[in-house]
Amino acid sequence: AAGLALFIALGPRPGGVGDTRYVAVVTSGGEAPAMIVSIDTAAGTARVRPVGAEAPAGHSLELWYVGADKTPKSLGLIGKDAARLPLPAGSEDARRGEGVFAVSVEPPNGSATGLPTGPVVYTGKLIRD
Repeated sequence: AAGLALFIALGPRPGGVGDTRYVAVVTSGGEAPAMIVSIDTAAGTARVRPVGAEAPAGHSLELWYVGADKTPKSLGLIGKDAARLPLPAGSEDARRGEGVFAVSVEPPNGSATGLPTGPVVYTGKLIRD
């Protein structure tokens, strides 16, 4: 189901020479996708497509990239609409298709500490698109 959702959401597209793209289907324990994150290495951006992610009342969902150094780096708050976000400093592993995306439940304005403060409710590993 996750693979089908990924194909439908991203669909086939031509790639230019040197273009490398990676995706992560972000789920909660193998359930239906919560969101799909795709990395465009040429642009240095992450495209986030919420599919079934839901924030608890009075809270926000914050997207984090976790690379080889194991330090979460915030990409920002996730809304109901698709968004293109710049990759944060220190996320060079993402440009090589390495790492994991995680989503935590945070206060309405996001984590004030620069690290996840609430429970991680969704995760997904990068794979080559």
